[in-house]
Amino acid sequence: MSPILSRSRLRKREPGRVTSSLLVPPSAAKEFKGRPLLAATLIVVDLSGSQPRILMGRRRPDAVFLPGKYVFPGGRVERSDGDVATAGALSAHDLGCLKRGVRHADPERGLRAFVSAAIRETFEETGYLVSVDGPVEADALQSGWNALLESGVRPDLNRLRYIARAITPPGRPRRYDTRFFLAEASAVHCVVSRTDGELSEIGWFGLDQVSDHDLPSITRMVLADLKVALDGTSAPEIPFYFWRSGAFRRAVLKGRGSSLSGAA
Repeated sequence: MSPILSRSRLRKREPGRVTSSLLVPPSAAKEFKGRPLLAATLIVVDLSGSQPRILMGRRRPDAVFLPGKYVFPGGRVERSDGDVATAGALSAHDLGCLKRGVRHADPERGLRAFVSAAIRETFEETGYLVSVDGPVEADALQSGWNALLESGVRPDLNRLRYIARAITPPGRPRRYDTRFFLAEASAVHCVVSRTDGELSEIGWFGLDQVSDHDLPSITRMVLADLKVALDGTSAPEIPFYFWRSGAFRRAVLKGRGSSLSGAA
């Protein structure tokens, strides 16, 4: 990982109500019932040019959740994601923060599931295979994620940073409890043309220009925090966004001890 990301910083703010123009009220669509679904997102940033660029795509106009919006690749955590063997390790700070809020009979398995889901969903939605370890065979690459795992490919935690958590507000047709991870474009192993069709207009968007597109409010907030992080001027923070009393609230996650590293 480059020194730029290892020195990433976020501006300190007091936890509390977010009152900026980034916010939009919950949708009037039929409300999702039950506990928010677990999800994971991977933000891939290209730092090779004069300004950072972010890998994003546009959701289908007929999608139930966030139709037509430009988003980071990501999606729901699947039960099998926790079974995936991993390589490397997250930083102690990131790992401790990631452990917050993990409700699972086997916490280590629950933590692996978030990381694996972020990498899997990015591959399936964009064709970008990011932050993996092990030999990538051509046949397995074309066959899909499960074939890659069977051939010995593993998510590489050394190339990832945990940077945010967000829970979708109530009143939406879907609600997710999402963990956001960050990887540099140098962690891209390869790109295939085959995708699952969830996203269109997949490409690299300048960090200073992406706000001109139709973005979900939470995406705008995460991008604002990311921009400050890449400046490297303040103490590190991992924000947690949640809805309360008619507005998003921003809290700062504090770490807890854990031993997650490369494991089966």
